[in-house]
Amino acid sequence: MFLGDYSMKIVLAYFEKFIEMSGGIERVCCNMANAMAARGHEVSIVYCYGRSGRPFYALDSAVKTYNLMAEHPDKWKNPSLGQCVSGFNKVVREVLRIFSKSQAREWNESCKGRMIQQEIKNRIDTIQPDIIVSFRYETSNYLLHFAHVKVPVITMFHMSPDFILPGAPKGEIRAIAESSRAQVLLKRDIPVVERFCPGAHVVWIPNAVPQYEEHADPGAEKKTYTIINAARLNKPQKRQHLLVEAFAGLAKDYPDWRVELWGGGNDSGASYAKELREQIRKYYLENQVFLKGESTHIINQYKKSDIFCFPSAYEGFPLAMTEAMSSGLPVVGFKSCTAVVDLIDDGRTGVLVDDGAESFAKGMKILMDSREKREKMGAQAREAMKGYAPEAIWNMWEKLLNEVVSGE
Repeated sequence: MFLGDYSMKIVLAYFEKFIEMSGGIERVCCNMANAMAARGHEVSIVYCYGRSGRPFYALDSAVKTYNLMAEHPDKWKNPSLGQCVSGFNKVVREVLRIFSKSQAREWNESCKGRMIQQEIKNRIDTIQPDIIVSFRYETSNYLLHFAHVKVPVITMFHMSPDFILPGAPKGEIRAIAESSRAQVLLKRDIPVVERFCPGAHVVWIPNAVPQYEEHADPGAEKKTYTIINAARLNKPQKRQHLLVEAFAGLAKDYPDWRVELWGGGNDSGASYAKELREQIRKYYLENQVFLKGESTHIINQYKKSDIFCFPSAYEGFPLAMTEAMSSGLPVVGFKSCTAVVDLIDDGRTGVLVDDGAESFAKGMKILMDSREKREKMGAQAREAMKGYAPEAIWNMWEKLLNEVVSGE
């Protein structure tokens, strides 16, 4: 039920290759669009990519999608906006990079902003939204400083600002500060954004976590037990190789256990998949460790699993992990990973360990050795996620949208 007095026109702006990605941002975008459309609001998603279509995740037919690149297709030489930057501007960027990575990125973003500023103006003028929710700080920069939109903008953070903001281009810092609101996923992130972006009006709204009636049974006795990881294949951040390495030291003693890695990726993900397969062969784990690809219904895999392992280096508010917890799985993660350390109660909903494959293996062993611990921690993880139920989170979002539109 809408908390305000009228239906709003809402634009979700994500000037990336929205339709071909299956990550957390794309999922949040579709979930938010669906939730706001179900509450009677007119919702549009505006993206920027050389190909048009429907996204990976389910999207309500009432939600309209607009591709900025589709408006003048002859203008673009590459599906990706970043690859459309001219050769001269790329040379300038690389020269600047010698002296300052931040200045190089600032130049690159200014080139992209100039290329799409007219398309942004045309589309926003056509839709005439009451409010824009920007899914990236770069997008906010394009909206506010290149297209000069007069519509209120809310900038979302999907990653820890501690990771994003040091060295960020001045234009993006300014865009965050000038947004009507900057939304963060963890309360601890509020002072971080305020420190880096003086004047920013920061609010906390976490991600919505589905609540499942059917759930995993990690305490059950089985012939085969499953450790699951769900994340895009990404070596610097998701670090699935650490899970494989950790399991390699346990596999011989636990022949009835298997590891399933669920997730896809871009070109770098394909290269990493090859590396992971080589690692699996190196440790002779072909019959115990499996790369399973992408799934639109990962809950079906969680229900059959016993432990969720998440060796990420950094996160914002990991949907895969929290959904696994909501499905009743205990988690193994690193103490060093922001968000993971905030969302796992060590010894109660999962096991937190020091960084490194050896420590990760010790954490896995704690749960692999005890059906009782898996069952108890899984039940407590499920209970802990009730505080992030979608209805409550979308109420928070709707209230915020109404406040901004009403000028409160």
